[in-house]
Amino acid sequence: MAAVLAAEPGVVLGNLSAAQAFDFRRFPQPSGIDLLSASASQPRMRGVRGHRTTSLPAYDVTHWRSIAITTPERTFIDVCGTVDAKTLGEAGDDLQRRGLIRLPRLVKSFELIPVSGRRKRVPMYGFLEERVKGYDPGGSNRELDVMKIIKGAGSGLVLPEQQFRVVVEGHTYYIDYAWPDSLHGLEWDSWEFHGRFFSDFHRDKDRTRRLIRAGWTIWPVTSKTSANEILAIATAASAQKLAA
Repeated sequence: MAAVLAAEPGVVLGNLSAAQAFDFRRFPQPSGIDLLSASASQPRMRGVRGHRTTSLPAYDVTHWRSIAITTPERTFIDVCGTVDAKTLGEAGDDLQRRGLIRLPRLVKSFELIPVSGRRKRVPMYGFLEERVKGYDPGGSNRELDVMKIIKGAGSGLVLPEQQFRVVVEGHTYYIDYAWPDSLHGLEWDSWEFHGRFFSDFHRDKDRTRRLIRAGWTIWPVTSKTSANEILAIATAASAQKLAA
């Protein structure tokens, strides 16, 4: 905490130090305090190792014991090159079992990193290709067509039910794409329809909270959501269905 507070604003605990904080297993122990920043200047303090990144969006930052730190998903990406591919796979599967990382968030964090910044994260390509059926290492700019994307990945993924009817707390809702057996839902979130009026915006949030209270995991998607993210959501929903 002292190192983070002594650094300039925007600097967070990251890399192997963040991995240690989240109790990542099978990774090396940090030799000092790792701080991460998107700024050109790096922290210079005894016992501190400064790391610069090309991108550190708010999506990749959280807090651990009041300390600003990279999310578990971003941390996993940042330390993927410190172990071999087999160990990375075992470590990632362990993190998923313990609920520390989730595939859809991992894919999104990886795709938020500019192409130029992915060169040091090459091991993640193999990890995601093995666990997200149909994952495209080059990214995808295909038009968002949820059913087409999932069908295109071939067998192994459970197709969702469209406009699935759910009654929650006396309210009837229709989930755009639902996996009822695993209680996962994928919802189209459009500014045109949800951001025009305050009443619609608040009503939509009430709806989401009720669905979550009923045990649903709701994944919002937009026109900017990639095919890889859609596949990661479908993979997570299908895996939970098979486990059940």
